[in-house]
Amino acid sequence: MQFTNLRRAAAIACGGGMIALAMTACNADDKASTASNSSGAAGKASSVANSTHDKGPGAAYADQGDTPACGASELRGYLQLQDSGSEQGDEAIATLTLTHADWASESCYLPAGWVPIGKGGPHDYTAVPSTRVNYPGPGMTITLKPGGSAFAGIKWHTEKGCPGGATSDLGFAWGATWVPLTYSGLDDGYQPPICDDVTLGTLQPTMNGVNFT
Repeated sequence: MQFTNLRRAAAIACGGGMIALAMTACNADDKASTASNSSGAAGKASSVANSTHDKGPGAAYADQGDTPACGASELRGYLQLQDSGSEQGDEAIATLTLTHADWASESCYLPAGWVPIGKGGPHDYTAVPSTRVNYPGPGMTITLKPGGSAFAGIKWHTEKGCPGGATSDLGFAWGATWVPLTYSGLDDGYQPPICDDVTLGTLQPTMNGVNFT
């Protein structure tokens, strides 16, 4: 059933507020930051630690005044492989980018936290088990201007031909909606499959330091 696991977790409370999106967040300081329009080209360019298996949605809404939360229809997702320096078949690292559509008429915000990913497409979505870490630091609520982006690091162990390994039909769930991820490899076009679980870093307003090393 579409999004069965995600809907099951949708009513979890976080610090007294209802969890509503497919991100996990609980930042006490609730710091806000703004990503500039110059970050919005990421989709066109080559471009407390919490260990847990992904259990579905989890995002706390912070009070952002008149700024609305970003909706699924306004977001685009990109997964850009980075050079890990290791041999293919070992470890893959990538940058996960969420971009606010440049045709949007107003800014929106992303709750602080992580962006769990899944595979199988919109009709057979299965969340990929994940370990969530505060890397490169705690998450923060991020306000995106139209065309602006937020970034997170992701890494996973991989090998060619691994059973169930996924390179296509990747995406992330946002509420009850599936948002596809455009997965780009390196110059040779190789896309290491996601074989089992992933390690997720927190969403940040710039790319500086988000990639795992």
